[in-house]
Amino acid sequence: MISTVFFCGNGEDAAAADDDSWCDASDSTGHDSSLHREWTHRQDQFHKMGYRDGITEGQKDAAQEGFNLGHRQSADVGYKWGLVRGITSSAFASLSDSLKEKWLLDAQRRGKLEDLHNFVQEISAQGALQLFHESTLKNNLRPEESKLQTITKDLLLLLHECPDVHVSEELKRVP
Repeated sequence: MISTVFFCGNGEDAAAADDDSWCDASDSTGHDSSLHREWTHRQDQFHKMGYRDGITEGQKDAAQEGFNLGHRQSADVGYKWGLVRGITSSAFASLSDSLKEKWLLDAQRRGKLEDLHNFVQEISAQGALQLFHESTLKNNLRPEESKLQTITKDLLLLLHECPDVHVSEELKRVP
C-alpha cells in the first residue's frame, strides 16, 4: 500500500497542520496585495461596464427621442397623404364622367382633379416617404411645407370649390 503525504508550503505535513490554518497565507503581505490588486481590477472592470451601460442607455434614449420626433412629424402628413390618395382614386374609379362633370362644374376643376390624381398615383408609398424625407432635410423646411402637404392643401381647396362636397373634419385640420 502506498501512502501519500502532502506538505504545506512551509514544509510541515498537511495532516499535522490540519487544526491550524495550514497553507493559509492570509497573514502574509503578499496575500493582502493580491486581494488589493483583485479588488482594484474588479472595481475598474465594473466602472468600465457601468460606463458602457451608461453610453448604451444614452444612445437608446437619443434614438428613441429622434424616433418620437420623426413619428410626430410624419404621422399626420402620411395619414393625410393616404386620404388624398384614397379620395382622388375613388373619385376617378367610382364616378362616371357625367357625375364628375356635375360634381366639378367646370373643365378647369376637373383638370385639376385629374392632375392631382395622376400625380398621386405616380408616387408609391416608398416614394412618398422619400419625398417627405427630402423635403424635411432640404432647407430645413418644416414637414407642413412639404410637397405632400401641398397636395393635401390643393385637394382641400378643390373640394371647397365644389358646393355639393362635404369635407371631413380630419381633412380640414391641415396645419
